[in-house]
Amino acid sequence: MAFKQLVATLSLALLAHGAVVRRVTCPDGVNTATNAACCSLFAVRDDIQQNLFDNGQCGEDVHESFRLSFHDAIGISPKIAATGQFGGGGADGSIILFEEIETNFHANIGVDEIVDEQKPFI
Repeated sequence: MAFKQLVATLSLALLAHGAVVRRVTCPDGVNTATNAACCSLFAVRDDIQQNLFDNGQCGEDVHESFRLSFHDAIGISPKIAATGQFGGGGADGSIILFEEIETNFHANIGVDEIVDEQKPFI
């Protein structure tokens, strides 16, 4: 019986502690974040939403951006990895930085338009 009460009390304490999320107010006075280092990213978010995604509309540019992120993230070279070197992988922006090469691969056909639209943001 005492064990059940202890577990119940401990669960309640953990739940109450988890509900308290400390947030910081960003210098812009509008946004808050759980980490002050994230405050600078709100300006980037606003710029992308306004200038790339037509004032936050979830349209074709958003779809193409997701596709671009996916194609950028799966670019892995097993041949290089077999030599013990880093074989790529992860959405690192290389598909935009090396557009002349990357967009010519068959799997990446059609991402060239969104690459051109996103270049000014990099």
